[in-house]
Amino acid sequence: MAPRKFFVGGNWKCNGTGEDVKKIVTVLNEAEVPSEDVVEVVVSPPYVFLAQVKGLLRLDFAVAAQNCWVRKGGAFTGEISAEMLVNLQVPWVILGHSERRALLGESNDFVADKVAYALSQGLKVIACIGETLEQRESGTTMDVVAAQTKAIAEKISDWTNVVLAYEPVWAIGTGKVATPAQAQEVHDGLRKWLHSNVSPAVAESTRIIYGGSVNGANSKELAAQPDVDGFLVGGASLKPEFVDIIKAATVKSSSA
Repeated sequence: MAPRKFFVGGNWKCNGTGEDVKKIVTVLNEAEVPSEDVVEVVVSPPYVFLAQVKGLLRLDFAVAAQNCWVRKGGAFTGEISAEMLVNLQVPWVILGHSERRALLGESNDFVADKVAYALSQGLKVIACIGETLEQRESGTTMDVVAAQTKAIAEKISDWTNVVLAYEPVWAIGTGKVATPAQAQEVHDGLRKWLHSNVSPAVAESTRIIYGGSVNGANSKELAAQPDVDGFLVGGASLKPEFVDIIKAATVKSSSA
């Protein structure tokens, strides 16, 4: 089976102005990064900037929305449907980010329904999972991420267009990073879960990426872990160091 292509996503969250967007995209467009056959790069601006970013961004990078509605559009004020994203030719969407799970009460089942619906409309999905600090300290990390993954596995049959993003909640925006060993342990556990509960082929081919205070300084060491297939980057994706994180993909290609 072909090796898993390294994946780097940049989640801009709720940040930016039109001017900021131009600056960030200019930096990305001028960057020297590994080729598309080594790394897949996706940036996720807020909805209001999606069309602007898509229009300006280099062709070897793609865009993602940060969320979408759980079913067909209609009388759902303030929501954006998967169909609208497809219509805008936005290929990717981030679903189940811990900020939405925590702040907006999105449950495992609701996130799983979103993933299934987005896939059914032809979107590719970055599906986020991860434990809180209390859960890690009580030793239930694998139970939590397995339950989050199981909810998705029960609603979908084809994993081709899914990237699983493991983001320990205690590491997001806190400056605390899971050590490379901690990240590898969970990624390995998730791959084993997929092997036993979905299929060996899905376990082998599905990219499991890490998120949580990833930056230019720690990305190479994290990328060297055998089951870390890339990153979902938050704050650092708004800075020039995002380019350094993309370059961490060469750690994988040189060892392949």
